[in-house]
Amino acid sequence: MNDPRAGSTSRDERRTEPGRPSPPRYPAEKPLTVAYILKMFPRFSETFIANEILEVERRGARVVVFSMKPPNESIRQELIEKIAARRHVVPPLRGRHLAAHGICHLRCLSRAPHRYARTLFFVARRGTRAAWQKFLVAPWILREAQAAGVEHMHAHFASGPARQAKLVSLLSGIPFSFTAHAKDLFWAGHQHGKNNKLKKRVRTAAFVITISEFNRRFVHRLGFRVPRRRVLTLYNGLDLDHWSFIRPAGRPVAGEAGSPPLILAVGRLVPKKGFHDLVGACRLLHLSGVPFRCVIAGDGPEADALRAHISEAGLDGKVELGGLVPLNRLADSFYPQAAVLAQPSIIAQDGDQDGIPTVILEALAIGLPVIATPVSGIGEAVYDGRTGLLVPPGDPPALAAAIQDLFRDPALAARVAAGGRALAERRFNIKNNSKALVHLFESSARGTVRWSVNKIRECGGLAPLASDADDTESPSPHQTVERERDTADVDRCMPAGSIGKHSGASAKREEAATEWSGA
Repeated sequence: MNDPRAGSTSRDERRTEPGRPSPPRYPAEKPLTVAYILKMFPRFSETFIANEILEVERRGARVVVFSMKPPNESIRQELIEKIAARRHVVPPLRGRHLAAHGICHLRCLSRAPHRYARTLFFVARRGTRAAWQKFLVAPWILREAQAAGVEHMHAHFASGPARQAKLVSLLSGIPFSFTAHAKDLFWAGHQHGKNNKLKKRVRTAAFVITISEFNRRFVHRLGFRVPRRRVLTLYNGLDLDHWSFIRPAGRPVAGEAGSPPLILAVGRLVPKKGFHDLVGACRLLHLSGVPFRCVIAGDGPEADALRAHISEAGLDGKVELGGLVPLNRLADSFYPQAAVLAQPSIIAQDGDQDGIPTVILEALAIGLPVIATPVSGIGEAVYDGRTGLLVPPGDPPALAAAIQDLFRDPALAARVAAGGRALAERRFNIKNNSKALVHLFESSARGTVRWSVNKIRECGGLAPLASDADDTESPSPHQTVERERDTADVDRCMPAGSIGKHSGASAKREEAATEWSGA
């Protein structure tokens, strides 16, 4: 028997503008049902999405996942098996699936002709192949979503998944939201400053989540003229019950005695990760006689170029490409043994850049000292000398000097370990951040009273906004105060008497970087 809620009713549809929340359809005592629209699920590198879905489920919501592409990776993270969500892979527009897609279109047309016509007109005006492809599969997603009782849709990434969620919303009135990360905002090919694609998604969405303040300000600077309550910062987070502070001294707690210190880097082998700079830094350490070994865990299109760079630098046997390493193995073997996590992110030539890599959050949580660059939102996790060390992007001598600093200075390692854990507990605790996210889902789907912007920010470990001036490109006085408050919160958790030592260490690092710059 068909679900009586599916495809109902034209009266509510006529009252609701396309893409805006429909009136509440289900009694509040029933579990909230949320659809996640994703490009591909699961993906090995996107543990932040799996973490979020798992925590949303723990908060009592039902989740249905729609993967726009079939997963194609042979290795999966163990945490995927903990997710209860039913998963749908959107069938391709070919062969035996064409009939099913056609039936779904007829269903939409017959049940909501005005919505269907408006959505078709919108896609025709857009006219791109991508828009048509996502429109053609949208009715199939809608059928499955309505059968599951979906009340709200959430997409990860502001590009294809957000467009897909928007089209399903236009056809149905089910509200949608999306999370904006990194490439989906910064890649030059999107041309967000020159066209209206992102603007229409932001204006149509019930709300938009950014994973950093840097990203939130980037969206506002595009001039979309939306209320600040529409675009909100909620950091990706970790379940800190499962990420214990195992390294309070910041030093390795496993591995063979007397073995050289391990420099660990983790991520996809793509230009924005800056791993060529890490190889360059390792060359300088090797030439200076500093003992070390380095493992770069990951896979990607830069693998062959990195192997060649390692060989050319004479680092065979010193620097290793470790391939894909599952999260449980990173946590059990690599993180306890590493002396430092090096994440030297850069802005790639095409504009692509990191958000806040999840591996940085994991390192902060357990007390593994981090060296990173102030690209995008990374500086909101790594405070130089307090929760880690920051070096300029594209600067191997500075990176080598920072690595040597942490090798030689136990007090510095202990200080950044303590500060990193303190910040993780305040800002990157997924239990707090998911509480705000589920509240936003419920408010969108059921019309419940929504928290203020500043209450949501407080839940996510952020200082309140004083005015719309806080969304501007140039730091306002209040932004400076916010940064000082964050730094003070971290300072209070550090070992007594250690805060003032960083300036001297930083100066020594600059001297070493200057010496190595000509090597």
